[in-house]
Amino acid sequence: MSFASIRFRLTAWYFCSLAVILGLFALAVWYGMESSMLKAVDHDLRLRSEDVRQFIDRELASTPGELFDDFQEQATLGLGGSLLEVRDSGGRVLFRSARLGKVQLLQGAANSAIEYTMRRGNHLNLRLATSTIDIRGQRFTIGVAESLHEFQESRESFEGLLVLLALPSLLLAALGGLWLSGRALSPVDRITSQARRISISNLETRLQPPAAKDELQRLALTLNEMLERIDSAVKRMVQFTADASHELRAPLTLIHTAAEFSLRRERTREELLDAMRKILRESGRTSRMVDDLLLLARADSGRGSSTRTPVDLCVSARSAVEQAMILAEPKGIRVHSRIPEAATVVEGDEAVLGRLWLILLDNSVKYGNPGGQIDFEVTIEDGEVVARVIDTGVGIAPEELPHIFDRFWRADKVRSRSMGGAGLGLSIAQWIVQQHRGRITVISEIGKGSQFTVRLPLASLQSAQTVSSGEFKV
Repeated sequence: MSFASIRFRLTAWYFCSLAVILGLFALAVWYGMESSMLKAVDHDLRLRSEDVRQFIDRELASTPGELFDDFQEQATLGLGGSLLEVRDSGGRVLFRSARLGKVQLLQGAANSAIEYTMRRGNHLNLRLATSTIDIRGQRFTIGVAESLHEFQESRESFEGLLVLLALPSLLLAALGGLWLSGRALSPVDRITSQARRISISNLETRLQPPAAKDELQRLALTLNEMLERIDSAVKRMVQFTADASHELRAPLTLIHTAAEFSLRRERTREELLDAMRKILRESGRTSRMVDDLLLLARADSGRGSSTRTPVDLCVSARSAVEQAMILAEPKGIRVHSRIPEAATVVEGDEAVLGRLWLILLDNSVKYGNPGGQIDFEVTIEDGEVVARVIDTGVGIAPEELPHIFDRFWRADKVRSRSMGGAGLGLSIAQWIVQQHRGRITVISEIGKGSQFTVRLPLASLQSAQTVSSGEFKV
C-alpha cells in the first residue's frame, strides 16, 4: 500500500484523531480522579480541624491549665488524625504528632478561614489544612494533614493501566481503520478497473454503479453520463467525417474527371468552356460545403457564437425576401411577405439572422413546385417574434420529419444533389436559432408543402427604444 494512497491517509487521520481523543479522555479522567481525591481529602481534613476546635473549646472550659496534657492523651485516641500540629498565640507547640519528624506543618501566621496547601518532606507528600481560631480570648493555630501516598500509588497504577491499554487499543483501531477504509474504497478500485477497460473502440461500455446510494454511486453515474456524451460526440464525429468524405468525393471526382477528360486530346473551344463551367460549378459547390462544414465545426467547438446586439429583425427579413425572389423567378414561384413596418427588435446578429431566413426561403424554392407560392410572415405573439415560411412544395413524409435537421440528411438525395444541396442548410438554421435562444419547428404534408416556424425572444423595452432612436446601426 502506497503512503500517498487515500486508504493510508484515511487510516493515518483515523489513528491520529483517535489518539488525540483517547489522550484528551485520559487527561480528563486523570484530572477528575485528582480533583475527586482532593475534595474527599479536604472534606476529611475540615472535619478533623472541627474536631480539634471543639476539643480545645471543651477542654478550656473544664481544665484550662492542663490543655497540653489533654492533647497528649487525646492524640493517642486519634484526635486530628495521625498528622496534627497545634500552637498557641505565642507560637508554642501545644501538640505535634511524632510521625511528622522534622516537617513543620505551621509556618508563619494562618488565616481564620481554613486553607488547603501541599507540603512535602520526610518522603511524605502531604495535603495540609491550616486555620486560626479564637476561643475565650486565646488564639490557637491548627494544622492537620493527610498523606497522599496511597492515592499516588493508585494514580500511578491508573496511569500505567492507561498506557498499557492505549497502545493495543490504538493498534487495533489502526488495523480496524485500515480494514474499514479498504472496504469503503473497494468500489473505487472496481470503478478504476472498469474505466481502464474502456477505450475509443468500446465507448458504449458503462461503469457498474455501487448499490449504496452514496457519493461513489453519484460518481459512477456522473462518469457514465460523461461517457454517454463522449460516445455521442465520437459517433457524431465519425458520422460527420464519413458524410463529409462522401459528399466531397462526388464534386472532387467530377472536377478531376472533367479536367482529365479535357486533357486527353485536343478539344474545341466550346468543349473546353463546357468543362471549365462544370469545374467552376462543382468547385463553387465544394467551396460552399467546406464553408458550411467549418461553420458547424466551430459551432461544435463552442467558437461559432455570434455577438448579439439589439437589431431590427425586419431589416434582415426584407433583404432575404428580395434575394429569394431572384432565386424563385426561374421556377415561376411567387414570394409573398408580410413584414411589419415598425422595428421588431431582438438580441442577435443581423448578418446571421439574414442567413437563417435565406436558408429557409432557399429550401422552399428548391423543393417548391413550378408556379407555386412561398409566404413569409413576421408577427409578435406572447412576447416572442414569430417568423413563418410557408410553401406549396413537395412536402416531407412524416417518418422523415425527425431527421430534417440532421447533417447531410436529404429526403430526396438524388434530386437534392442535382440542385446543389448538401444537407447542411437546415442544420445551420437550427444552430442559428439556438444561438439566438429560440426554437424552430416544422409542419409538413406530402404534396401540400411545409411550414417552418421560428420563435425568437423579443429584446427588452430599453433595447427596442435604443434601436428606434437610431443609436445602433441596423
